[in-house]
Amino acid sequence: MKRFVSVLACAVLSACMLTSVACENETKSDVILFAAADVVSTSFEGLGVDWGVYEDVNKLAVGSWEKTLSAVDRLKPSLVRCMTNLDWLVYDLDDKGTADLNDDEWKYNFKNKYMKNTCDILDYCQDNGIKVAFGVWNVVGNPDPELDVWKMIPNSTSDVRWAKMTADLMEYLLKNKGYTCIKWFVNTNEPNYVGNVGASKNAYNNYEKWKTGVKNVSAEFNKRGLDLDIVGGDVTASGTGFSDYLMGVARELTDYADNYGVHLYVSNYLIDTGSFCDSIKSSYDELKAVDPKIGKEHRFIIWESGLLDGKNVTTDCNSYIANYSYGIRMADFTVQSLLAGANGICYWDLDDAMHFMYTESGMTAKEWGMFSTLSSASPLKQELRPWYHSSVMLSNLLTAGSTIYGGTYEKSQSFRTLATVSKDGKNGGIVAINRDSEAKTVTFNVEKSVDSDGKLYVYVFNERNLRLDGDGFVVPNAVIDGSLNDNVKLELAAGSVTIVSTKQL
Repeated sequence: MKRFVSVLACAVLSACMLTSVACENETKSDVILFAAADVVSTSFEGLGVDWGVYEDVNKLAVGSWEKTLSAVDRLKPSLVRCMTNLDWLVYDLDDKGTADLNDDEWKYNFKNKYMKNTCDILDYCQDNGIKVAFGVWNVVGNPDPELDVWKMIPNSTSDVRWAKMTADLMEYLLKNKGYTCIKWFVNTNEPNYVGNVGASKNAYNNYEKWKTGVKNVSAEFNKRGLDLDIVGGDVTASGTGFSDYLMGVARELTDYADNYGVHLYVSNYLIDTGSFCDSIKSSYDELKAVDPKIGKEHRFIIWESGLLDGKNVTTDCNSYIANYSYGIRMADFTVQSLLAGANGICYWDLDDAMHFMYTESGMTAKEWGMFSTLSSASPLKQELRPWYHSSVMLSNLLTAGSTIYGGTYEKSQSFRTLATVSKDGKNGGIVAINRDSEAKTVTFNVEKSVDSDGKLYVYVFNERNLRLDGDGFVVPNAVIDGSLNDNVKLELAAGSVTIVSTKQL
């Protein structure tokens, strides 16, 4: 018997017909089947966001912290990358008048506004079971070598003082404060990046120095009984030696680093054509040839992710983040990354108020967030941006421990899809990306049994179809009777992200 349920109850859905169908007449070739052979990830760490220590909490609007926590409550990240600066916490270097760096002494201020903000973020992560990669932006000292009173820049993280300071900080957070949510340490941000404005903080860095730093830091962790792994690289594709760092980890450092950490900012062209997926898969396969454990015991995690088009190099802002197209492309970025084998993704970033750019005209916020809590921001910039809502849908569906399925279907430049089943088998869903200029009808079926209540929640993300409640949070476009294990037929709107879930996101 053919069962057909139409949910075209209102005009808002006219661009996207949503139906649930159990159809005897459709052959297997007509259905995208997500089966055991199509699994692309079984060691999935989930999705998350870069939520770093704020450079100046005095610039926040009244009530901003409550707004931030409310937004993160709905985002439900599985991962958070939280970065700080040792400059904010370390002071009064005394070199004892000797050339031996081991003689140097210094003091800490663990009670200032930076540490308070750090603990506010980590308290939330601890209370909500979020895994944290915690790290430090760069070695102590002004980025200009001529003003580097600590004289650490030439040695970078191979400086013995770096390992001691790092271990002191992590010992305070893990032992004194009891933060078990911190799982990884980031041994400086983008060690392979050399900036193009002035003297770069990493101008003297290279893989050998970074490798020495990793070993020194790991030795200090072990000495203090700190159960903490190190992010293997945290390198950026826009820097030099991207593959050298990752291959170096695969060949030499798997005993120190349990995940391959990368930063990927991608052009619209690579996302739109689907070429991004092939690019990541190529790098992933090269690493797997050296380290067969990648994707399993050794995770491949994108710790920063975003789009390059719209970036202003001078201000480090992206003018496209207010557009729905940014949300569609970041959802496409997510699907392509997971299909290529990535075990987790953190989006750059949460809040404009976290970071500032210092230019000749003064200090400006780096606008790349899902919203802004700056007191000086316009009401429009303070609002939740469209890509926050697409991220909420994805992070709530694609949870840590889930199995990710790629499905078998004819590849095209305009269509991508995946399915997921939660670790306990009680929930799951489908993500379908239609980048075409016309609607597309597709039927899906998830082979693995999903123990749901017989309801499917359907969400459509684009400028025409996104639905929000009175509080400005995303709600389903439709709720239909059905199961992921029956054939689910969807007419996907042109230029849209469609998500089907067994639970309300």
